[in-house]
Amino acid sequence: MSFDKISVLISKINSIPTLPTIACRVMEITADPNSSANDLMKVIIPDISLSTKLLKMANSPFFGATRGVTSLQHAITVLGFKEVRNLVISAVVFESFMKIEKNENYDIGKFWKHSFVCGLAAKIIAAELKKTSNEFFVAGLLHDIGKLVIYITLPNEFFKLVDTAKHLKLKFTAFETEKGIIGMTHDEVGMRLLKKWMFPESLLTAIGFHHRIQETDTKSLLPVVVHIADIFAHIYEMQTVVEEDDPLKTETLFPDIIKLAQLYGIEWDESDLNRLQLALAEGIEKEAVTFRLFFGN
Repeated sequence: MSFDKISVLISKINSIPTLPTIACRVMEITADPNSSANDLMKVIIPDISLSTKLLKMANSPFFGATRGVTSLQHAITVLGFKEVRNLVISAVVFESFMKIEKNENYDIGKFWKHSFVCGLAAKIIAAELKKTSNEFFVAGLLHDIGKLVIYITLPNEFFKLVDTAKHLKLKFTAFETEKGIIGMTHDEVGMRLLKKWMFPESLLTAIGFHHRIQETDTKSLLPVVVHIADIFAHIYEMQTVVEEDDPLKTETLFPDIIKLAQLYGIEWDESDLNRLQLALAEGIEKEAVTFRLFFGN
C-alpha cells in the first residue's frame, strides 16, 4: 500500500506546475556571477506586486534596513542578490499555495503561523551563531512545504496524519507516522517538489533533511538550525495552549537540543535555550508586520 501511495504522490508532485517564470529567471540571474543588479531589476520590475513586496522588505528592520529605500534598484543593492533570490522564491512559493481552500478539519492559518515562527526562530538562532544571512529565515519559513503538497495531493491521508498528531504531546514527532501512512515524510516530499523547482542546494538540504539531520554533513548549519528552530516553534505553541491535564515541561527537551548542538560545535546550556525562547516570544509579538508581508493578514 505504501508503494502505491508513494507512486501516486510522486506522480502528483510531477504534475504540480513549475514556478512562475519570474522566479526561475531570478534564480538563474542570481546564480550567474556575471549578472548585474540591472539584470535582476529588469526581470522583477514588470511584476508590480512582487516589486512592491521587495520594496517593503528592503525597508523593514527585520531584513536589516538602516535607511529609506525608494527604488527597486536600491532595494536589490541593499538586500543583495542572495537575499533577493531567497525572498522572491519564498514569496512566490507561498503565493502558489495561498489559494488552498479552508477545511474544518485543518486550520491552515496555524500552518502559516508555524511556518513564520519557525523562520523567525531560525533567524534568531543564526544571529546567536553570528550568521547574518536571512537564508536561515527562509529555510525555516519553507521547512514544512511538503505538508502542503500532501494536503493537496492526498487529502484523505493528510487528515489521517492530522488526526494522529492530535493525540501526540510532542507535535514535532508526528512526522514519524508519515512513513506508515503515505510511505514518505513531509521533508522528503518537500525536497522532491523543490528539486523540481530547481531550488538552491543549500535550501534543498535544509528543508529536505530537517527531520533527518543525521544524514547530513555536520559542517552545514542550515539543517540543524531549522531542526532546532522547528522544536522551538513547537515549544512556543505548546506554551501558548492551555492543557487541562499533564502539561508538558518543555525544559525536558533541552538536554537533547544541547547534545545535538554540541555535534555542530555549538555550546549551549539551559540558560541559553531559555534566553532564545524568550527572544522568540518577544520577536513574534514585534513582527506582525513582517508576517503580513508574506501572508497578507
